[in-house]
Amino acid sequence: MPEPPKKPNSPNPPNFPTRQEKQQLYTSTHKTVQSTEQTLEITKRIVKTITGLESLKTYPIRDLVKHAEEFGPFLKHQRLETNQIRKFLDAINQLKAKLAQGQEEQIDALDKFKAKLEQEHEENKQKLVKKENEGIEDFTQRITKIEQEYEKTKHERIKSARERLNFERIETDVVLLKPKLAYAAARQKAAKPMSDVMSPAIDKVRSTEDFERLVQLIESIIAYHKAEGGK
Repeated sequence: MPEPPKKPNSPNPPNFPTRQEKQQLYTSTHKTVQSTEQTLEITKRIVKTITGLESLKTYPIRDLVKHAEEFGPFLKHQRLETNQIRKFLDAINQLKAKLAQGQEEQIDALDKFKAKLEQEHEENKQKLVKKENEGIEDFTQRITKIEQEYEKTKHERIKSARERLNFERIETDVVLLKPKLAYAAARQKAAKPMSDVMSPAIDKVRSTEDFERLVQLIESIIAYHKAEGGK
């Protein structure tokens, strides 16, 4: 008896995911979306806080640390690596060093400013002496008042001059930090949240105290980023 014809091999069944695989995919996608939303939320909160400040030095330090504590781990989950913003961090360290050097180099400029204050003070007294010779009363009281006013304002004016000289050394470089961040964000998507936060912070830097707060913000974020396992 002849053998019955063989049935052709059926094609491989489609490789549909199992229920467990579907659940795993859903969970992974949900976590990714949730993490992204949370990252955007903390970014918005920090930016809102910074833009509402008169200057960066008024950023409450406890709020700053709290924000960094949340933001650093999110940057890690975004897979931001330190080398992706290395040029930015190197520029910050160079500015810190430049500021420290400037405090030594400004001595001559401050001495000239103090001499100018002394000269102005003496000229004011001489004007009063001339008026006294013309018959102005209460000469002694007027001289005493000038001396007191001079001593009262001298230290504030010197402090203000020192601050101005310091910040002038780094102001241009501080502003140029923004394009460095923009470049890093353009190259690596993970660096964009960092750029979004730091750019408005840089806009608020108008003094060395503001710059010091900027450094504290950056260093705090990086510290929490590394604590979360970032490299």
